[in-house]
Amino acid sequence: MKLRDKVAVVTGGGGGLGCAFATALAAEGARIALTDIDPRLLSSAKERLRAIGAECKEYELDVTDAGQVLRTMELVNADFGKIDILVNVAGGSLFTPKSLEEITPEHWDKVLDVNLKGTFFCCQAVARYMKRRRYGKIINVSSIGGRTASVVTGVAYAAAKAGVLGLTRRLALELGPYQINVNAIAPGTVLSGRRMIDLWNELTSAQQEEILKSIPLGRLSSAEEQAAVVVFLASDDARYITGATIDVNGGRLMV
Repeated sequence: MKLRDKVAVVTGGGGGLGCAFATALAAEGARIALTDIDPRLLSSAKERLRAIGAECKEYELDVTDAGQVLRTMELVNADFGKIDILVNVAGGSLFTPKSLEEITPEHWDKVLDVNLKGTFFCCQAVARYMKRRRYGKIINVSSIGGRTASVVTGVAYAAAKAGVLGLTRRLALELGPYQINVNAIAPGTVLSGRRMIDLWNELTSAQQEEILKSIPLGRLSSAEEQAAVVVFLASDDARYITGATIDVNGGRLMV
C-alpha cells in the first residue's frame, strides 16, 4: 500500500488508460478523484473502482476550460482535504485525421487544446495546493509519438505530445524547490481505447507487422503495464526523480 491515504486526481479517467491508472493507484491505497468530459464513461469507471472497494468521487470536467479546471480542483481539495497526485491522461488524437492535407485549423486546435493546454491548466491548478504542503507528484502522459515519428498518429498529436515533454521539464524546474516531482511517461502503442484500436486496425497487416518487429519485446503493451510505471512515479520510491520521461514502449525507442 505505497499510496495509502494519498489523494490522486486522474483526468481522462473514464477512458481505458485513465481507468487502468486509477485502478492501479487505488490498489495501492490512493483515494481517487476521477475526472472526464464524458459523464457516461465517468460513471462506468467510478462503478468499476467502487467494485474493488476504492474510495472514489467523480467530477465532470472539460480540461480545456481554465475556469472549470480551477473550480474542479478547488472542489476536489475541499472534498478530500488535499491533493497529493495528479495524473494528466486526458488527451488523444480525438478522432481527427492523420493525413496532413486533411487536418483543419479546428482539428489542430482541438488536439493541442486538450493534450497540451489541458495538461497545463491542470498542473497550474493543483500546484497551488501542492506548494502549500510542499509535497506533490505530477505525472503527465505523453507518447512515443511525441518522441519520434509514428505511423499511427498525425502531426497535431505529435506536436501536442512533444509539447507535454517540454512542459514537464520546465514545471519540474519551477516546482522542484517545493518538493513537487513532475515527470512524464511516453507509452508505445496501447490498444486501450476505441480510437487507438481503430487506428491500429486502419494499418495494413504489413504495417502492423513492421511495428511489432521494431519492438524488441515483440508485442504491444497492456494498460496495466503502463499503470505500474505511473504508480512508481506517484510513490515515494521515485522521490528523487523529476523532469524525467520514462519510455514505456518495449524498447521500440531507446534514448
